[in-house]
Amino acid sequence: MAEKLAASRHFFKVMIPGFQQKLNLPPGFCKKLKKEKSREAIVTSGKGTWKMKVCRNVGGGMMSLEDGWGAFVCAHGLSVGDFVVFEHTGQLHFNALVFDPSACEKEFLVEFKKEHRHQDTANTRRKSGHVSYHSKKPHFILTMKPYHAHKQGRVTIPVKFMRSNNLEKISSVTLRSPDHERRAWSVRVLVEETPNLRGRMDRGWHDFYVANKLKDGDVCVFELNRRLSRRPTSVSLDVKILTTLV
Repeated sequence: MAEKLAASRHFFKVMIPGFQQKLNLPPGFCKKLKKEKSREAIVTSGKGTWKMKVCRNVGGGMMSLEDGWGAFVCAHGLSVGDFVVFEHTGQLHFNALVFDPSACEKEFLVEFKKEHRHQDTANTRRKSGHVSYHSKKPHFILTMKPYHAHKQGRVTIPVKFMRSNNLEKISSVTLRSPDHERRAWSVRVLVEETPNLRGRMDRGWHDFYVANKLKDGDVCVFELNRRLSRRPTSVSLDVKILTTLV
């Protein structure tokens, strides 16, 4: 008799050559799901939800995710060495977190629809999965997650943003938001000289988070303000907050 699977169970898979075509689920996990006959799995991450075909071998003891897995791979920019942590919540429904080879969780930019006009306001509200936003200024966009609220929380600055704006040597940023026109927050930046380069905002970030009443799911647009960025080791970022509806 197959052992009963707990309602919630975690496992992780490292991406190895050939991972783009299908993902083999761990043997131990498959063994506990012998009675599960569903041919479809649902995988959800911070970027969306994907339906995937579940394929079984002749004996039915092994399972893999196939049709739909490739779309998940492309959406998350997975490459060899990355790994994905899966939480099984029941009936082949999974929550997924994606990590890079350094064991740091990947943070993904939110896709915004471009329009000829936009409202330049911190009170723009996100009513669906898309938010209209367009700017000619260099910027990056991040969705707030629970760990951003921690006192020791860190915020990753995308490598592409840092390289394209020659920010590899910065040690701090000044954050400004429209809701606090006369106030600014100085935040330390730690730059790690890894092969892929990594910049993270840490000390001072929590003060900004609390003062602006940020919460899980809010979207922050960080715009580079070159006029106020006069030192090579420090830059100014204007932050627009696109808050979720509750």
